[in-house]
Amino acid sequence: MTMLSSQVGIIGAGPSGLAVSFFLKDKSDIVESQLHVGGHASSFQECGFTFDYGPHILFSRDQQILDFIIASLGENVSKCRRNNKISYKDRLIKYPFENDLTSLPLEDNYACIRDFIFNPCKQEFSIPKNMREWFLKTFGEGICTRYLFPYNEKVWNIPVEQLSMALAERIPNPPPEDILKSSLGYSTEGYLHQLYYFYPKKGGYQAICEAWKKSATIIYQFNVAKIQRTNSGNIKLIDTKGNSRIYNRLISTMPIHEIVNKLDMEVPGEIQSAISQLIVNPMFVVSFGIRGVDHNQYTAVYFPESEFWVNRISYPCTFSSENGPKEHWSLQAEITCSKGSDVWCKTDAEILMHTKKGLQQRNLLPPDNEIILERVDRQERSYVVYDVGYEKNAEKVRAWFTSIGIHLLGRFSYFEYINVDMAVDRALKLAIELNGDVGDMLELKSLYLERALARLKLPNICSVE
Repeated sequence: MTMLSSQVGIIGAGPSGLAVSFFLKDKSDIVESQLHVGGHASSFQECGFTFDYGPHILFSRDQQILDFIIASLGENVSKCRRNNKISYKDRLIKYPFENDLTSLPLEDNYACIRDFIFNPCKQEFSIPKNMREWFLKTFGEGICTRYLFPYNEKVWNIPVEQLSMALAERIPNPPPEDILKSSLGYSTEGYLHQLYYFYPKKGGYQAICEAWKKSATIIYQFNVAKIQRTNSGNIKLIDTKGNSRIYNRLISTMPIHEIVNKLDMEVPGEIQSAISQLIVNPMFVVSFGIRGVDHNQYTAVYFPESEFWVNRISYPCTFSSENGPKEHWSLQAEITCSKGSDVWCKTDAEILMHTKKGLQQRNLLPPDNEIILERVDRQERSYVVYDVGYEKNAEKVRAWFTSIGIHLLGRFSYFEYINVDMAVDRALKLAIELNGDVGDMLELKSLYLERALARLKLPNICSVE
């Protein structure tokens, strides 16, 4: 007789794995290869500083889920106001680009507002087929060529005409009045769902998963080596040490490019081909701890220029003063690139030197004698790329895994570019499906979130002002 380890097995104790565990009715275990929770949303401490392995902040269009995450942090949460900038022609302009056209050189301001108002692309690309056409239709050539094209090609590492329309829903479409006002010098704000954000006071972004783990059963250092189907139809996980666990059902947040190689079964050629076409780009994270006071208090700065490898920097001590010692501040730079590219093949020393020199030239990083910590981390997986054909390949892979009893979840497994709020949303919907609950989705959502908070032994949801 086969003895079940639990009814549902979950691979990975990141936000997605933890979230689905406290929404499920059936008993579940989480197997985690590391000694800590967090996954892609993990943090680390060094020299009194706290950094994330790639910066994260907490915001959402879904107020109910945002309230849930905030409530799960209890008192360990702070609210901040965005102070993002864009580096453009040796000046910093307010983010988003189209909401601060007045700060551009006059000729650039004029070209941007002219092409936005008198935009032939609205008719030419009335039904856009890719993100290049959508950008042009929505913003006009001036804004596109100066910022949207170069920045997005730098982040995603493919030409904008190869970016799928799936990305469009993530980019707000600003009111025309706001763009006109910004050109004339009126102060406007864009991307309002990001204007205010939340961040844990202590523990970095990993504090979210630390708060969630209290309701989960987690088996640490279980590094899955093989996934088998038993004679009784259950799913057996075997780790690199030979330990095994057996489940009725399996939910995996393991990267899709990894889990396919763990399957002890035949994988159809069309599924292997679809997986091979799913693109996930790596990232360098360069962290600096700095002596002194940060008088600017920026939250992030974006760099569209191609000659500077860094695409964004952020300021962990602006997110929370607890992220660094008193009278110190910190800065973290991100460099996204494609696997096998010249940049990815650079040494850590070359990455550090290029990053530091470029930021010091832009007066965003002080001289070496004020820098007390320098560190380079390589993230093998960071940005899920929505290229043309992405939706077809992703859906094909998801459907096949479901057909063999494995439910994919999370950024690198379900394979979508999501933040923690959407990780909760996806986990909740999967749990409702697996639990067999039917009814009004909004009512079920409220019920599930309330039950989850009860499992975490916290009060019911209340908005944070």
